[in-house]
Amino acid sequence: MTLSNVDNSSLLVDEATIVSYLQDNPDFFNNHPQLLSQLKLPTHQPGTLSLVERQQQLLREKVQNLEEEITSLMSIASHNQQLHQQFSSLFFQLLNCENISQLTDTLIDKFRKNLGLSKVEVKLYQPDVPSHLRCQRSQFENMLIQRLDKTQCYFGRINQQEQTLLFSENFSGSVALVALGKYGEVGLLAVASSDPNHFEPSMDNTMLMQLCRLFANLIDGLDI
Repeated sequence: MTLSNVDNSSLLVDEATIVSYLQDNPDFFNNHPQLLSQLKLPTHQPGTLSLVERQQQLLREKVQNLEEEITSLMSIASHNQQLHQQFSSLFFQLLNCENISQLTDTLIDKFRKNLGLSKVEVKLYQPDVPSHLRCQRSQFENMLIQRLDKTQCYFGRINQQEQTLLFSENFSGSVALVALGKYGEVGLLAVASSDPNHFEPSMDNTMLMQLCRLFANLIDGLDI
């Protein structure tokens, strides 16, 4: 080992000892206040800061970060509250529908106008539903296996073939797919946003799943 290495090793040990001592004795600077004005810390800006000034700077930065985090959380809470109110309103509107066509029209209109979603499609598998909603489950079998095999809901992106199958066109956004019915036997709800990041796998799907369960249950009790 060279002399230089020995010196560096001793320095590291000394620094570690100092750090340990200060951690074990948090009142050290209270007992030696004169040191605070003598200690200087280099900064990225011209000049130096005293230890007290540096602590104040770090505290201000911490407060600013906390304020930004609180603002973000408040914004999310406000958005969630608005979303909850919109879904609650839609629940009552659906309960007042008199037939399947009115039910699906109400759902689609609410999604497009109030939630700002560009494309909404309802695909129903039963033979006794309005013709414009009726389809064969076999048409979507490959997509259902790939996207909804282990869950009732899928958030994210789909390929161009699936886009055309569901919406008759291609787009660069994201989608929410929900199987309707306890086992997906009633149909499929497909909703698309022009924002590629609007629907993400990590999103909370509670409200949408509750809506779809209500929607599927109402279909069985309504006339065409």
